[in-house]
Amino acid sequence: MGSHPYFYFTKYQPDVNSALQALRQQEFEAGRYDPAMNRHDPSMWMFQFNFPPNAQSISPGARHASIEAALEDAEDSGTGSILDIQKISDSPELLASWALSADETLALFGTDKPTRQMVEDIIIAEGELDHWEETGYDIDEFWDAIGRGESRYIILYENDQPSEIFFIGYSVD
Repeated sequence: MGSHPYFYFTKYQPDVNSALQALRQQEFEAGRYDPAMNRHDPSMWMFQFNFPPNAQSISPGARHASIEAALEDAEDSGTGSILDIQKISDSPELLASWALSADETLALFGTDKPTRQMVEDIIIAEGELDHWEETGYDIDEFWDAIGRGESRYIILYENDQPSEIFFIGYSVD
């Protein structure tokens, strides 16, 4: 089928792994993962889902007893969601998320304290041409650094204080 991008905003916690696990649990309970989404009426697959999830997003509810059961049912293709990302890592690793480096953050956003609006404008909307001309950064470099079944995270700021964590990744299949 092919890998598809996904992204989520979650409330900041100093322990990024705790934030990841809370986000995984939230999305599991909402049922926003394959195969739960394709068992919903109307059925859909996660690659058809409009990320990031919000209060208006479809939420069919969990269709499995646990995240582990959902992962097992999804088999090798994965859930197409953050459920596939099981831990925080210091470097690229399958089924893990690792931080955008300080240099990458500066190159991508022009600051070491990016905001949610910056992420929405630069990554989700893939930025304005003027931004890329000013920074010389190629957004494809960012996307190419994320492999199938991998995730990156970025700490976001509001009024110079950490406020959210942005998780972005590619589905396993």
